[in-house]
Amino acid sequence: MNFINRSSARILINYVIVTVLLLSVVSAACEAAPLRSNQMKATWLWDTSLISTLENRQAVLKFAKEQSVGRIYLQVNPDAAKSTYRAFIQAAAKAGIQIHALDGAPNWIHSDQHQQILNMVKWVKDYNASVLKDERFTGIQVDIEPYVLPEWHDERDVTVINWINAMTLFTKEVKQDSTLTASAALPFWLQLISVPDDSSLRLNEKLFNLLDEVTLMSYRDQAQALIEITAADVALADRLNKKVFVGVETNPSSEAAFVSFYEEGRAAMNKQLTLVDAALKGHPSYAGIAIHDYTGWKNLKP
Repeated sequence: MNFINRSSARILINYVIVTVLLLSVVSAACEAAPLRSNQMKATWLWDTSLISTLENRQAVLKFAKEQSVGRIYLQVNPDAAKSTYRAFIQAAAKAGIQIHALDGAPNWIHSDQHQQILNMVKWVKDYNASVLKDERFTGIQVDIEPYVLPEWHDERDVTVINWINAMTLFTKEVKQDSTLTASAALPFWLQLISVPDDSSLRLNEKLFNLLDEVTLMSYRDQAQALIEITAADVALADRLNKKVFVGVETNPSSEAAFVSFYEEGRAAMNKQLTLVDAALKGHPSYAGIAIHDYTGWKNLKP
């Protein structure tokens, strides 16, 4: 009897071990799998010190490849050595990963700060002109977010016009004599804002028309919510023949728990993103999913 019990116990233990190993393999495979729609996964990398050494660059790209990332929005830091960008972008290109330049600040909407936009675009173009083809940025994204400024509440119409003017300048500079993609990170609720000089036109349509692509900051932690809050923008992008990424958050949020996947972790996020991808894959504007940001994503609990 004891022999039978010991044998049964060993069988049970072996079964549990095998099951755990299989679940781990399935989970890892699910994490690394590309989107079923074959659209792109993207992420933002704001900390340029993370590409400052060979070891750091390898770590970033290793994670990106494991997660089937096809694009990284990399912040432009003019003080960083050009050789750093060259090495990283070239290594990313070999891994099939696009690198888009990234920068922005809320006060860039002010006319006395427009030089910041000009400087950024010029830096990227000058850099691209001085390096090999596989070391070049393929696009530029701005993340301006003027709605965090006091004047968004105090002088809404003026602020909206300033935002439109800044985005118009940005796109004009990017597209002049270049094939760079012009994109912006935009909140999902801009259809609620009218353009001051044309009340029949919504702010999302005005800005979408200026850009090649939009990355929606549609930060929610449930697929149904993500699908619902992006529906108007996806339909608009379909009509305007623009590309749109659905963005999600992985960093802790002070707004509400449902804004980020920080509490749920990576496996839960992947499950929800699979549902979003399945729901949106039929839209011609749907370009994929963007995860904010590299550091938060990497640090997510399993």
